[in-house]
Amino acid sequence: MKSAGPNARVLTKSQAACLMVLRNPGFSQRRIAGAAKLDLKRTEAALRKLAELGLARRSDSKLWSATKTGETCDFETVADQRVKRGRPAGPDAQLQLDLADPSQRDTKHAQPGPSGRRLLDLLDRPKSACALARESGFSRERVGQLVFQLQAHGRIIFVDPDHPSWLIKRADDESAVLVRDETRVLSAVPAERAVDVSTLMVVKTLARCDIEGILDRLLEGGLVETVESPGGAPAFRLTVSGLEHPQYVPPKRLPPPSRLPVRSGRVRLVLQTIADAGALRIKEAKNLTKIPQTSINALMQYLKRKRLVAKAGLEFDAPYSLTEQRRAVLAEMTLRQAA
Repeated sequence: MKSAGPNARVLTKSQAACLMVLRNPGFSQRRIAGAAKLDLKRTEAALRKLAELGLARRSDSKLWSATKTGETCDFETVADQRVKRGRPAGPDAQLQLDLADPSQRDTKHAQPGPSGRRLLDLLDRPKSACALARESGFSRERVGQLVFQLQAHGRIIFVDPDHPSWLIKRADDESAVLVRDETRVLSAVPAERAVDVSTLMVVKTLARCDIEGILDRLLEGGLVETVESPGGAPAFRLTVSGLEHPQYVPPKRLPPPSRLPVRSGRVRLVLQTIADAGALRIKEAKNLTKIPQTSINALMQYLKRKRLVAKAGLEFDAPYSLTEQRRAVLAEMTLRQAA
């Protein structure tokens, strides 16, 4: 943050903090305030000054970034100018300031006002800015100003710095919370049936690798569980803990069911017949299902290729039984037919 170069620019701590954030371009003013741990007014003033110095610029989409000069320039920092409020200082004001406890001059130890204390009292658990506005009676704009002030003073934490208003918690709150994308995936996993990763990609616009990583973390936390998939791929279902998680949001519509490897009624009839008997030879399956010999031969070979049936022994004429995967497929086909 400091440089002793001969051509170093002199910036206040607020301006330097904003400039360091801007060296990763594409930030909105609110995101800069969150990353630099400043309130909105101080952030706005710092950005305006950086723009005047030619170190920062704002695009047409209102996103800030550093200029070429701002990317490489050296600078040294000085303290921010104190904002004078109230009546003009008396002759003994400087003496009182010198004698004051240093902790009282540190912004991190500044006491919040009545409105800030009200928000802190409402943060008995992590909440969104929308929920705080609803419970406090403040406007969304006023809540936004207050939470950035509280964050600048180290009283609260933004769970997702890219979306500061999404979820907020007190700095001393040690409860584990999910980030925004984790909440999205958790709320997309149904409790009634299992879905695979491909199905979740249709519902939530996230990359496959991102969804797989999130599912691994949800598995570790006991919020989702893996179950046997009809298609053979790993499938996931919500646990009781996931269903009762405070950040779980019931979806307005369930994701489409996973695609089954087989779907015809004739296949289901053969599978159900073998399942009821435990194991059957091809001739026995033909007699029970009334399917012609040529068709039943082709059908059994098809089910073998799909790894849905397998011989129950090593003998040449050993009967066929269902594999574990096929039992899951048959159960899902029966469930969908009943629905």
